[in-house]
Amino acid sequence: MKKNIKTLYTATAVATLLMAAKTQTAQAATSNAETKTNSETTTATGATTTTPAQVTKETAQADVNKAQEVVNDQQAEANGAQKAVDTANQKVKDAQAKVDSTKATLDEATKAKQEATQENIDKTKSDISQAESDITSKQNEASQAESNVNTKQSAVTQAQSDVNTSKAKVDQATADVNAKQASVDNAQKVLDGTDAEQIRKNADDAQKAVDSDKANVQVKTTDATNKATAVSEAQKAVDTAQTAAQTAKTNSDTTSQKLAEAQSAVNDAQTKVNSINDQINSVNRIEMPKGYATHKGLASNLDELGKQGLAMNKYKDDEKAKQEKIELAVDPADNVKSLVRLTADQQKEITLWTAGILNDIRKQLGFSNRIVVTNKSLEFAKYIADNSTIAGLEHDDKALQDVSKNVLQIRIQSESIGFGGAQATMNDLQESVYYLMLQMLFDDADSNWGHAMQISGMDFDQMKDEYFGIGIRPQNNIIGFETFYPEDPAKADEGGRLTIPSVDTTELQAELTTAQSDLNTKSNALTSAKSANDEAQSALTTANNNLATAQTNLTNAQKAKTQADSDLETAKTQLTTDEAKLASAQEAVQALSADLATKQANLQSAKDTLEESKKNLARAESDLTAKSNALTEAENELKSAQDTLTSAKQAVSDAQAKVDSLKAKLDSLTNAEPNYESAKTAYDKAVSDLETAQNNLKSAENVNDEAQAKLDSAKSELAKAQAVLDKILEKERAEEALKKAEEEAKEAAVKRAQATHFYQTESKLFDAQGKEVTGYVVKDNQVYDAKGNLVGVVSKKVMTRELHRALVKANTLPQTGNESTVLAGLGVALIGLGSMLGVAKRKRQ
Repeated sequence: MKKNIKTLYTATAVATLLMAAKTQTAQAATSNAETKTNSETTTATGATTTTPAQVTKETAQADVNKAQEVVNDQQAEANGAQKAVDTANQKVKDAQAKVDSTKATLDEATKAKQEATQENIDKTKSDISQAESDITSKQNEASQAESNVNTKQSAVTQAQSDVNTSKAKVDQATADVNAKQASVDNAQKVLDGTDAEQIRKNADDAQKAVDSDKANVQVKTTDATNKATAVSEAQKAVDTAQTAAQTAKTNSDTTSQKLAEAQSAVNDAQTKVNSINDQINSVNRIEMPKGYATHKGLASNLDELGKQGLAMNKYKDDEKAKQEKIELAVDPADNVKSLVRLTADQQKEITLWTAGILNDIRKQLGFSNRIVVTNKSLEFAKYIADNSTIAGLEHDDKALQDVSKNVLQIRIQSESIGFGGAQATMNDLQESVYYLMLQMLFDDADSNWGHAMQISGMDFDQMKDEYFGIGIRPQNNIIGFETFYPEDPAKADEGGRLTIPSVDTTELQAELTTAQSDLNTKSNALTSAKSANDEAQSALTTANNNLATAQTNLTNAQKAKTQADSDLETAKTQLTTDEAKLASAQEAVQALSADLATKQANLQSAKDTLEESKKNLARAESDLTAKSNALTEAENELKSAQDTLTSAKQAVSDAQAKVDSLKAKLDSLTNAEPNYESAKTAYDKAVSDLETAQNNLKSAENVNDEAQAKLDSAKSELAKAQAVLDKILEKERAEEALKKAEEEAKEAAVKRAQATHFYQTESKLFDAQGKEVTGYVVKDNQVYDAKGNLVGVVSKKVMTRELHRALVKANTLPQTGNESTVLAGLGVALIGLGSMLGVAKRKRQ
């Protein structure tokens, strides 16, 4: 039986996760970048590499020029790097501000998500219904208040009309008193017999005034009638506008409700789409490259196909699995919590999750065998892991053989292992298992693709069922993929086979298509509802504006009517007054021809009538006072009604605001999850952008530091090159100074030499003091020392006593000129010298 056991010894090929390999690649890239930078630095700072003794002035100047160019280039680079740092720093500030704002939004969304219970949603809906009912109640109150205002306005209008009428009566009574006073005055004049012509003229003028007043009354009557008609029309317009506003309000309420319902429907549909998307996005599967394997075996070009497979597949984070913690025990080797301790449920969970991916792989490759997970297969894998004593990444032969004795006898067995590391959550474990499978399937050339044969199902191609389990060694976190076929499948199936989740998203995709179609339909309905609501709201605004305009027009028409009525009453009063004056004037004219007794009687009658008119005036004034008080009371009541209307309208506005707030709250609650996800995505992106900005800033700072270092180095090289040039220039200046000094010294030496006289005999040379000198050379009457320096000239005259004595003692004569000339000159010189010496001697004596 032992010869049928197939154990796969290819563990080292999967010892490192792909993620680690990616990290190593990234590090290698960094090293290359650093190498290039160092090379560039060497080039930038290598302007001067020779010693000063090897360079000429021209070479040194060229080196300085070249170094200056490098400095200029590095300065420009440093300026650009500093600008990049400034820009990157600003981007960090902007990104931080974005993080802060998105964090605030996320906090609000998180709070809404926590509050988004069905109880709160139902309560909010109930509150909306109550608030909308309250709006209706407040609108009714506002309508009643508005009706009351209109009533009070009518009362004020009537009271004003009454005041106007009373005032007209007062004016009329006043005019009547004035007229009666005029009658008394006229009667008195008639009795006295004065102003007869004036009395007649007054009667004519009074007639003209009455005629004019009648015409004016006719005009004012027509105007008052027109104004009354205008009020009637304005009232009809108000009634029509009120009906239209009420209809528009009803339509607005209806469309608002439909919009809320459409929005809720879209929210529900969007939630369903999001849920299905989340399910799809959390499903991990491994897509196999075409031609990877057949029933005949693995493809011959697996290296190339493996690269495709690695590029095609990437692990998707499982948000739910992130919440599931995995217990970690302390590793005695380093006293750090890093050893994975899976519960039985967690071993089952990771095994079933992996089995779903492996079955999908077999389906893609066209294999008929399928992964089977049972309680025994889980026990099988756990036994191997728990009883492995191998410290490193190697198969444990003993554990692999003992499992058949202690758990379940097997006919064929295969194992692949890989290091998983410390896994803090189920999501971490799934990710490690996923990338181990990728490496086994697509990067297994070093193991002759042995792992790939097990993971793909090739080892069990001829068997219908492939029992599977995952175990993790407790001492080093090595993950074992255990597959086998038992001698007795019935024993392996004890307790039943566990349900393996499918990673085929075809059904989910179909559900998503249906859900998306439903979302589109409801979104279109929402768009229509929004359009209808916008139109209804616009119509409501227009209707309210029209109503306000109509009410303003009515108020203006009522004011105009009141004014017209007042003007008519004034005209009528004036007519009455002038008619009274006319009657009085006419009576006065008639009284001119009466007898004395009649005139006296007329005067008394006029006086009596005047007193009655005064009483009428007093009654009219009293009535005017009462009407004015009534007007004031009506105006106060109108003001109160208007205040009540203002409060009622504010109450409607507050009630509407409450409804809007509750609807916003409902929207927040019903969309809490997508709003949270959106806010979380925005926040995560902001955090990521901040990290990117911070990394970019750090990179920019590094580049800037490097640029500044290059600039400093370039400046240093420029200083070195300049120093070399300065030394050359200094040496050149020193040489020129030395040359000049030598020339000056030479000129001075020539002058000294020309002033220094030597005397030459046939074999000897004497200086001016008569001392014989040796080692000098005479050429062309010029004397040179041993070094060739001109030190004097040969003179023909003996100028000193010492020289004379030396010459006499040497018994020789100078060898310049012919002998007679020399002797003659010498004689003269000696005579002269002797005379000088003799005189001197006598003086000393």
